[in-house]
Amino acid sequence: MSRLGVGALWSLAVLTALTIPANCQSVISTHSGVVHFFEGSVYLGDQPLESHPGKFATVPKGVELRTAQGRAEMLLTPGAFLRLGEESAIRMIDNDLSHTRLELLSGSAVVDSDEPSSGTSVSLLHKHWSVRFREQGVYRIDCEPPRLWVLQGEAEVSTDSHDTSVSVGTGMSMPFAAVLLPERAIDSPRDALSTWSEGRHQSISTDNAIAANIQDPASMDASISGSDSFTYFPMLGLPSLGQDLSSTYDALGLAQPGFNSLYLPGFTFLPLLLGIRPIGFPPARFPSAYPHPIPVRPVYPLPVRPVYPRPVPTRPTFPRPTAPIHVFTGGVHVGGRR
Repeated sequence: MSRLGVGALWSLAVLTALTIPANCQSVISTHSGVVHFFEGSVYLGDQPLESHPGKFATVPKGVELRTAQGRAEMLLTPGAFLRLGEESAIRMIDNDLSHTRLELLSGSAVVDSDEPSSGTSVSLLHKHWSVRFREQGVYRIDCEPPRLWVLQGEAEVSTDSHDTSVSVGTGMSMPFAAVLLPERAIDSPRDALSTWSEGRHQSISTDNAIAANIQDPASMDASISGSDSFTYFPMLGLPSLGQDLSSTYDALGLAQPGFNSLYLPGFTFLPLLLGIRPIGFPPARFPSAYPHPIPVRPVYPLPVRPVYPRPVPTRPTFPRPTAPIHVFTGGVHVGGRR
């Protein structure tokens, strides 16, 4: 390739690197309630949401965010996301970062939070109960029946009639009732919302891990760098793989619902072969079309002894004795003695 071609590729690569945000969470807001991602039919108040590149809707105070046949992800405080399942609704009560408060009106919601930043607080209300998320973790609240699931982390639950709160830790659940009693969670929910939330978690964690490895071209030594060494990640800036390949992934059962990575355009699942394993998120789960292999012990054939024919004892065969035969060589004798 000519120097002109290499230079053009280098310029394009640098331009691509500079135009892509250095962190997946590229939305910066002074208030909670930015609709970070959504799929399907989602409504802000009575208005359906429409996707516009580079523009993000915001849920103001007193306004509802509602899903029909769709799902939505809302950025609360830095590193804290709320995800709504289908046929669900929340109302923004207070969108201040220091004391964000939302009310779950119907359906189900998952709160996926990093370690809370200093001076921030998130609480989710449902009827008479209030849930405050104290540390990094994954939490789920269902309305029918009303229950809190703490998949990871720790939450504080209180009611309007009591000043004291009850702590619920990892692996616990608690029905919303007059008396709050945490119990060991036997079967955590495994439905479309949980699968979609895992995909969204993987997308954000993967993009953050890739962004952390992007190098500043100005800080690199060009004498030891190739035309594509401005980043450790070789797929940065590549165009989308297209709808055809995405449909192929879906047909093969390799699609992870909710996975939509900024740095992996066109991929509908986390390609583990790239060696990207962001710390702190569960491994990719694939649909039942590709179940996990069941270990099977190797089957070896039983040893078979060689079969030899048994020797049959036989007696030696000798010729039978026969009577001697006398041969007369003289004449014929007739009459008396000689």
